[in-house]
Amino acid sequence: MQWTRGSALDNWARFGLAARVFKALANGSVFLFLLLPLVAISSCGTTVAKFTGYEVLQETAVPTPYTEPLITITYGPDWWVLGVMIFAAAGLGSAWRGGIPRSLIGGGAAIGGLIALQAAIGFFNPPSDIQTWSPVPADGGSDIGLAFLSIIVVELASIAARSWSEARRAKDKGDWTALGCLATSLLILIGLGILAVAVLIVATGGCHC
Repeated sequence: MQWTRGSALDNWARFGLAARVFKALANGSVFLFLLLPLVAISSCGTTVAKFTGYEVLQETAVPTPYTEPLITITYGPDWWVLGVMIFAAAGLGSAWRGGIPRSLIGGGAAIGGLIALQAAIGFFNPPSDIQTWSPVPADGGSDIGLAFLSIIVVELASIAARSWSEARRAKDKGDWTALGCLATSLLILIGLGILAVAVLIVATGGCHC
């Protein structure tokens, strides 16, 4: 199922092409965002340490300045970051061609990337006997999460647009209409979820303590 019809691009084909370009750029940007601090080790507003995505692929040491005597906890390689890179590469590969199957692959890869990103940050949770900090997404981690979330939204929008377009043209509209309703409903749920998170952040002042 391709967006082109004959030799000319219709409106939905242009939207699909723009969506594929955006998806390629968003997935490619993940590898650049890994150069930024991926995780920040914070203790009630005070930053203990920051590490880029490529740094946490190696062995990393986290100081614990709030313990007596001062100790340093060493973590091994955070392979979840490699998972983020693999999902981004899969999404990048799916951007070269359009159609609903590739949108499903791209959306699934973005969901997997979000899960791996959260695990990569949670990898730095302190030991149970030294609860002095909490790992939170730093600039790079937040940017990667936003990139994957944007890809999911774009993929759902692509599926919804294609489905409603085909539903208007096809004689048997049932399957296309159902797919369009599902994709549109998921888009609305994501929008409501983003709004709820934004309200929660504003209400709590963004405090992680």
